[in-house]
Amino acid sequence: MLIDLRSRLNRRVAVPVVGFLRTWVLNVVISNVPCSAVRNAYYRQVCGISIGEGTEIWSGVRFTGGAMNRVSIGAHCSIPHYAFFVAGESISIGNHVVFGHAVELYTSDHDPDDPGFSRRDAPIEIHDRAWLGSRAVILKGVTIGEGAVVAAGSVVTRNVQPFTIVGGNPARVIRERGTREFTYQVGRGIESGH
Repeated sequence: MLIDLRSRLNRRVAVPVVGFLRTWVLNVVISNVPCSAVRNAYYRQVCGISIGEGTEIWSGVRFTGGAMNRVSIGAHCSIPHYAFFVAGESISIGNHVVFGHAVELYTSDHDPDDPGFSRRDAPIEIHDRAWLGSRAVILKGVTIGEGAVVAAGSVVTRNVQPFTIVGGNPARVIRERGTREFTYQVGRGIESGH
């Protein structure tokens, strides 16, 4: 009886401590390693994050949530300093996607009307050639269409159509993007050293 109680108590303490340490190592130690190859190897091998060829995840990027192994970042993307991924559900990012600094993605929130304050999760999808300006916030269940632009500081609460520019809080359509043919390349070499 005493051994069973001690075992249950150890599990109650050990599981949160291990989770805390894992998140601390990821977001304090690994995210600040100066070599992107080392960071990306950790993200891939330990966290199970899929990262495409030529994608640069700069230092200071943070991840949390139980679905980190369901985060997928396509080829030739740029994820700069202080981006924040809350992966309670899957996050899918296409190819040639550009983030500004401190973009935040939240797949989870809580139900304010539920007495138990239950968590609600829904995936986020960001399609090819999208551009998210600095400090943009993307909320759960949102899809950002191909070639869409989210203005800096915007809060996106609903889907953004392809090749549309949105901005504000909540984000609203500003106009259509002026082109649908892109020649720019994103990835290694542009942000070298980060």
